[in-house]
Amino acid sequence: MDSLHGQPLDIHTTRTERLKKRAKKWFLNFVKLAVCGVAIWYLSTKVTLDDRVSFDAEPERTWTIVEEVGTAPNQTLVLKATDTQESRTVALAALGQDGERKGRIERGIKTVVASTQWTWMGAAILIFAPVPFILGWRLKMLLSTQEIAISYRDSLLLTFAGNFFNFTLPGTTGGDLYKAYHIAKRTHKRTEGVTIVILDRVFGLISFLLLAAATIIAAQNTSVIGEFGTYVGYLMLVLIVSGLLYFSERVRRFFRFDHWLGKLPFADKLHRIDGTAFALRRHPRQSAGSLLITIVSHFFLITSIYFLARSFGINPLPDRGAGQLYVAIMISSVVGYLFAAVPISFQGFGLFEAVFIKVLVEGGWCDASAMVILTLSSRLVQILWSLPGIIVPWMGLGSPTLESEDDRIPAGEIAAAPQ
Repeated sequence: MDSLHGQPLDIHTTRTERLKKRAKKWFLNFVKLAVCGVAIWYLSTKVTLDDRVSFDAEPERTWTIVEEVGTAPNQTLVLKATDTQESRTVALAALGQDGERKGRIERGIKTVVASTQWTWMGAAILIFAPVPFILGWRLKMLLSTQEIAISYRDSLLLTFAGNFFNFTLPGTTGGDLYKAYHIAKRTHKRTEGVTIVILDRVFGLISFLLLAAATIIAAQNTSVIGEFGTYVGYLMLVLIVSGLLYFSERVRRFFRFDHWLGKLPFADKLHRIDGTAFALRRHPRQSAGSLLITIVSHFFLITSIYFLARSFGINPLPDRGAGQLYVAIMISSVVGYLFAAVPISFQGFGLFEAVFIKVLVEGGWCDASAMVILTLSSRLVQILWSLPGIIVPWMGLGSPTLESEDDRIPAGEIAAAPQ
């Protein structure tokens, strides 16, 4: 009787768990859609398709440029108020002088796109080229710390495919699951292999933490960032110190880290994951090398975004040169990607832009329209260099089946706690 009653109970439990997983997935997708919706609404209030003018005497009103008449220095602008049908004509030269006509021109999306400087654009695309090759090398290096052998060819192919699926599948981890599946197929150390895929992304976050903390603190006495940036820099330092303490055996013993870890659900898997992460401490050469090449790849990424900024007319200012603009782009990028890593939005949309607004727009480097074009274009460059991942499933690295997805991490074999 127990077995007869047990089977329906197991089936019911399985169905309940599946329903809970689906409900959780739908809820997370709803949250992401809501965040993206709020971001789109907010950005729509900041950007415009056409060029606009705002006057210092009435900063709450904006005027759309309807027509430009004549040529410099006698050029005039025909304006129409965005809140009424009122029209106004003003000399372009008068906008830069004192008086009630003093104001500023805000470029719209049409102008930003139409005035793209393609030399800078080409440089932005080309400078990003080494990034996937460096990340493929990093994945191979990290796997070697667990004695998991994989060729550079396969590591590179998995990197391209992972990048492509991260952009095209819902969420931002589809590519990581793809890489984890194929690495798990190639070794009996399946949990270690899957954990390395997670750590592969963690190394990227650590690199951004280091760059963000160093850059923000170094620039705290300049006009590049404000008080907000300084606070973010100190937060980055706290996260870095916390990460370093994780690898301290004395700190772990003092807080009885392994004991409390064993109290958590799925303690056996968590011990193996923790053991894999902590084992990097015993491979300082590979760990340091992985971190170093990650920082190098991020400089390629940041330089690509800097070139994109120049292509859209975000240029050095008279009182702030190219070096300060590069620092502002670096701060926007590294902090933006850290914020975008929070899984409450699709591709970090809105979170990424929020940092660029704080640093670039409020910092006086560009208008909101140019900022939005910049952030969207930075994603497009990454998508462009992930396109080789399309062919990877046809090169012997097929997509995981639904039946195999839950079998990536073995249930048994509790890893020994690190000594």
